[in-house]
Amino acid sequence: MKSVYFVQHGIAHAKEVDANRALSDRGNLETHKVAAYLKAHKVMVNKIYHSGKLRARQTAVIFSQILAVKELVELAGMAPNDNPELLKQHIAENAVIYVGHLPNLSKVVAQLVTGDANCSLVKFQNSAVLCVEMDESSAAIKWFITADMC
Repeated sequence: MKSVYFVQHGIAHAKEVDANRALSDRGNLETHKVAAYLKAHKVMVNKIYHSGKLRARQTAVIFSQILAVKELVELAGMAPNDNPELLKQHIAENAVIYVGHLPNLSKVVAQLVTGDANCSLVKFQNSAVLCVEMDESSAAIKWFITADMC
């Protein structure tokens, strides 16, 4: 059984404020809170993948610093409207975080757990972490931590 973690990037500035959509102060703070919560609860992570968009990369960097994860990798197939199969086919490692965007993350998790990418399974929140336990034949949501819970 492996544990895989999915994180919607932290709250970013609006396009009108920042064309690159960097994390806002709130997004930065909430991401730090959630990452510190995971560390306090001894969640072990071996690698972090992110979409490459600035807000996802910044979120991934915060998690990597707090959780002492050395391997931080940009991964194709994690953009907001990418086909969920692209990311689903990549998931093979244990103790990995994927930092991405909606609706892609929701569709990937729904596909893994129910077999239907369009199933409305979980309502992601910025900086929140969803843990999915998987084996070769099944996947189930184990827990979901939001910034408000930390």
